[in-house]
Amino acid sequence: MQQGFGYRTPESLVLSQPVAGIGSRGLAAAVDSVIILILMLALVFGALAMNAISPSAHALGPLLIPIVVVASVVPVVYYVVCEVSTAGRSPGKLIFGLRVVDLQGVPVGLADSMVRNLIRILDFLPLLYGIGVVAMFAGRQPRRLGDLAAGTVVVHDHGVRRLQAAAAPVGPAPTALVDPGPPLAALQRCGRFELDLVGEFLRRPGLTPERRRKVARELVAALSARAGAALDAGAESEDPVHLLERSYLQLRQRLSGP
Repeated sequence: MQQGFGYRTPESLVLSQPVAGIGSRGLAAAVDSVIILILMLALVFGALAMNAISPSAHALGPLLIPIVVVASVVPVVYYVVCEVSTAGRSPGKLIFGLRVVDLQGVPVGLADSMVRNLIRILDFLPLLYGIGVVAMFAGRQPRRLGDLAAGTVVVHDHGVRRLQAAAAPVGPAPTALVDPGPPLAALQRCGRFELDLVGEFLRRPGLTPERRRKVARELVAALSARAGAALDAGAESEDPVHLLERSYLQLRQRLSGP
């Protein structure tokens, strides 16, 4: 079973993140399941309480059926909202350092998230993700049916596992390049992986100024897609290389401390 998920960045770097296994995904799913259970119980007991205290209890009684139906779709809605709004991380995945990405390394979008979570119903059968576990063991990578259908994979988001430059060796790590400037809001959804990626670009020698700016623009777009928000929001006229330098410093400070 292949444990590394690799893809090529806009600047021709081959990156690999470790694919999340059944153990870490199971722990994350357990946390999410507890939250989902609490939400479903809140809906059901809220409906029962309204039915008990309402003077028109007979009229409210039939509403319990649609409320139970609504509660049954809570898991799908929960995962889709969490994954799309937090760049591929539900609360359980966030706790255990996991993220859902597509096969280009970009956090899952709305359509793909809906597909993978609707098929979650099949993965869960006959009990406790029985079919999903079989699919994860049978494939080259631990991906359940929903991942296969949506073209997604769950990876560890603790940083880049392997970086391979397609050209000359990299130079020294960037340090104190520029004033980090005002905080970039999109960086709140970025982590160690994005820090390593930007640092690898800034260390990369042998690029002409024009090529360096072109690659920097592509990298800003890729980071914006991963973060789910525009990295250059409010700074559209800023040189993309300078923007990446500021991003690197802000990320390093947030992840490592002053």
